[in-house]
Amino acid sequence: MIAEIAAARQAQRKWEAEPLRRRLEVVRRLRLAIAVEATALARLAAAPNDRPVAEKLVSEVIPLLDACRFLEKNASWILREKRHGARGRPLWLRGSSFVVRRKPFGVVLVVGPGNYPLFLPAVQLLQALVAGNAVLVKPAENCSASLGWLRAHMSIAPNLVQLLPEPPESARAAVRAGVDKVVFTGSSENGRSLLAIMAERNTPGVFELSGADSVFVRQDADLLRAAKAIDFGRRLNAGNTCMAPQFVFAHANVVKRLREMLEADIEVRSFSSDAEALESARAAEFGLGASIFSADEMAARAFAQQLPTGFVTINDMIVATADPRFPFGGVRASGFGTTRGAEGLLEMTYPHVVATRRGRSLPHLGKSHPADAALFAAYIRNAYGRRSWSSARELIRVARKRRA
Repeated sequence: MIAEIAAARQAQRKWEAEPLRRRLEVVRRLRLAIAVEATALARLAAAPNDRPVAEKLVSEVIPLLDACRFLEKNASWILREKRHGARGRPLWLRGSSFVVRRKPFGVVLVVGPGNYPLFLPAVQLLQALVAGNAVLVKPAENCSASLGWLRAHMSIAPNLVQLLPEPPESARAAVRAGVDKVVFTGSSENGRSLLAIMAERNTPGVFELSGADSVFVRQDADLLRAAKAIDFGRRLNAGNTCMAPQFVFAHANVVKRLREMLEADIEVRSFSSDAEALESARAAEFGLGASIFSADEMAARAFAQQLPTGFVTINDMIVATADPRFPFGGVRASGFGTTRGAEGLLEMTYPHVVATRRGRSLPHLGKSHPADAALFAAYIRNAYGRRSWSSARELIRVARKRRA
């Protein structure tokens, strides 16, 4: 594994030096290749779990194509250099400015899941690549084929994207050999095992550890819509979706009718008020996503803002997260960090700041003075407290005394 990472580092240095438009051209060409062979790619993604090709076309291939287009259109402004000059600068830092650039980590390890073997690791791979990283991809068991197809259709250096063996030990070996960041999607048990190894090297990471998503059906909800959405969430990908509903909380006045409408076998709980439902949500271990069904959008939004989850969908389930702009991630036992969207692209970089001081005034380089404490105290009162003529006069008086 040390040799693989060394080769990746060598390729990454050259790749980082390429202009962003060149990196995005790789994404564009891949998108065009996928569009031509979408069905063949969907078959490869469907094979590990014996899923219908049509389902994989809409749940993995199309969202991946949208993610490609999102990067093509938006990566330049997301990763652009940001300059900070006089505007908003503290008075005492006169002449100081700084530039913030986004720099790639170097070699990023992407550990893919078995439920969505193409879409999830592929988006993370492309975001890491566009940001200027080299990528090692560790597919889940029997899930190498679709990612291998992607690698074969990328016009990049041989070692820039490497496909690792499927056994979990290959991810652990990569961490021990010194990757610079890990993006993991999988179970809490496997994630914690990998985190323990990462802690030995202080390796940063983004972890999506699934969840036990809840559905909240308020008294005024369209029950037929809610029932169809819950059944869809339980049925999609044979229920192997990290956002699949695990618990349904329905208002006491509608819980019986909702239970009768549901086809899915799911645990049904009642609540009499939003406060009671929130108490149950806050007691949950996981915090990936949640869904709310209500005719009162304002009330649903107010309820959503209090849920301790990474995201919430109102009057829908799962599908909204396929939006390429959607930042995806959980909290608590569901993990940390973000994938996808602008936030996911920024996760593949770190801020590198360069500060410059212009002008001849550098008072901090001079020797200390007995009046310094009085000067600083007067400055604080005038600059950060309630301004008055008396505080301004005091500052002027102390400054003159110090210069005397």
